[in-house]
Amino acid sequence: MIQTRPFIVVDLETTGLEPKLDKIIEIAAVKVVGGKIVDEWSTLLNPKIFISQTSTAITGITTDMVKDAPLFSEVAEDFLNFMGEEAIFVAHNVDFDHSFINEQLQAHGYEALSHPYLCTYKLAKQVHPNLSKYGLAFLAENFGVQLLKAHRALHDARATAELFIKFINVLENGGLKYVKDIPVIQNISLESQDKTVEGQISLF
Repeated sequence: MIQTRPFIVVDLETTGLEPKLDKIIEIAAVKVVGGKIVDEWSTLLNPKIFISQTSTAITGITTDMVKDAPLFSEVAEDFLNFMGEEAIFVAHNVDFDHSFINEQLQAHGYEALSHPYLCTYKLAKQVHPNLSKYGLAFLAENFGVQLLKAHRALHDARATAELFIKFINVLENGGLKYVKDIPVIQNISLESQDKTVEGQISLF
């Protein structure tokens, strides 16, 4: 059920837009359970390449800031442990973050994430179809969510998590109970929908 399932809201800052060419320079993850933020994790990352002025202008992150930061390979286990096995991966424009994470995981010998995932951009369009825009800053302003430093991973992830909670609350108030019925959920197989553990109710 939605109330018992962990949702991990992820935001990345990167050196560019191409997962196969560019690198992650900051990653943040915020855990939501039962409609509340219960934990968070974040770190700068050393991409081992020069961060362009264009990227710095967007994120505020410079090459000097990340020179002593860990490599992705050094934090991959921490990120995967924070995700856990039963979580739903959430992000605003999720395909971007999801593809970057999977590219880096596979580049360092890990399997791609198999978690279900959903996009808060698409979710906002489902829940509030009459808005003029669906960018994170616009949604945050319109729904009273604090966004102190846009384009820094933890601030964006926190704001996305707060918006996600609001949108899910609307759906739950309309009777939605199960993760599999969230309208924009992706990568839930028929097998996982029907999964049960002996003596327990399925988390789906």
